[in-house]
Amino acid sequence: MIQNKKEKVVVFGHSDNPQRYSYQASELLKKYHHDVVAFNPRIDDSKNLPVNFDTLTLYVSEAVTKKFEDLLLGLHFKRVIFNPGTENPELEAKLKARQVEIIHGCTLVMLKTNQF
Repeated sequence: MIQNKKEKVVVFGHSDNPQRYSYQASELLKKYHHDVVAFNPRIDDSKNLPVNFDTLTLYVSEAVTKKFEDLLLGLHFKRVIFNPGTENPELEAKLKARQVEIIHGCTLVMLKTNQF
């Protein structure tokens, strides 16, 4: 169950509601001993986001990512996980141009099946 490679992961769109997938992903990432930064763009200050990290996992709509696009493009990460419902072809193209690995998948499923 415990994976070997530990990453610094930003959960963008985190909710404190245990029923939300973003909350469940944050908790499972911690259980797998990843360094998790839970970020809710509605209430958290973007100054608290790390500039460099391994993975960005998105839990916000395309409209929200468009609003925060400049912020996201100013961060340095190796891959992004577009969880179901977070697809954004424009942002994806910009990240691909920066050599960011693009994954369309579910963070929870990836963790549980050792594909994270």
